[in-house]
Amino acid sequence: MTIPKSICVGGHTITIHFQSGLVSYNQAYGLFDPTNLKILIDADVNSSVQNETFWHEVVEALNFFTEAEMDHNKIQTFGVLLHQIANSMEVGDEGETKKRRK
Repeated sequence: MTIPKSICVGGHTITIHFQSGLVSYNQAYGLFDPTNLKILIDADVNSSVQNETFWHEVVEALNFFTEAEMDHNKIQTFGVLLHQIANSMEVGDEGETKKRRK
């Protein structure tokens, strides 16, 4: 999966940025900045971790904008599940979704 440059949530455009050393400085692979409408992802971790982190931060944004007040473990669970869904699908040439075959 290619991580997009931006997403739209509730009419707000959230930009996605990669930053080296995020784990070292913030002890997290990523973060959602609601003030600046940014998702930051550590540029130094492997692509699988970056993809999972992207989905985790999307759920963080959903949680913020909907005032859902989800516990962090639920946010983590939804992020992992969305990552799995995104990685288990393929989009065909005509835009139809095909189940990935092994």
